[in-house]
Amino acid sequence: MENKLDLVKLIQPDNAPTQVKQIYDEICKVKDPRWLGPLFGFFAISPPLLKAWWELQKQLELLEGEVPRILMNKIAMICAVAVDCPRCISFHKSDLIDRLQLNNEEINKLHDFENSDLPESEKVVFRVAKKITLNEQMTDQEFNDLRAVGYADAAIVEIVSVSMMESGFARHASVFARFENGLDWPAHLTPSPEYKSTLNKK
Repeated sequence: MENKLDLVKLIQPDNAPTQVKQIYDEICKVKDPRWLGPLFGFFAISPPLLKAWWELQKQLELLEGEVPRILMNKIAMICAVAVDCPRCISFHKSDLIDRLQLNNEEINKLHDFENSDLPESEKVVFRVAKKITLNEQMTDQEFNDLRAVGYADAAIVEIVSVSMMESGFARHASVFARFENGLDWPAHLTPSPEYKSTLNKK
């Protein structure tokens, strides 16, 4: 008989300490309450980590940087698809549609970008992101391709950083999230009913 699991208790907004609530409020203001998902409830167990992860995500995916932010958010979907995380794919699909105004056809291309008609300037970035996500070695040519389409050092740092961050988020969701009480997370703080249905899936 399998032992009952003592699940990790996520910090919900209604019972969040002041420091956490301030960060939750900023997430809702900068993005939308629907993006205040259970991942933040996990990090909020350690408020300094919540602050650090939110500041990193905000810098890489929302604030202006060296790489167009729509491309950085597409990288997030590439990482989710590479890890095969239904929860992450659902989240990023909703984000790309509702916040960034992409359509289903554009998003579907990210699932098989190599065989799509996406521009080569995007594909070279997605190859790097996928290899980082899957811990596969890049070739010299793949690195040179980044240079060839105009990415300098600062832009490459952003591409690698968002790939590391989002692949980590995806691995959390696909490996560890079922050991949290994510099913108790408020439905209005998730991007879609489809996303809610993926929580805690094995």
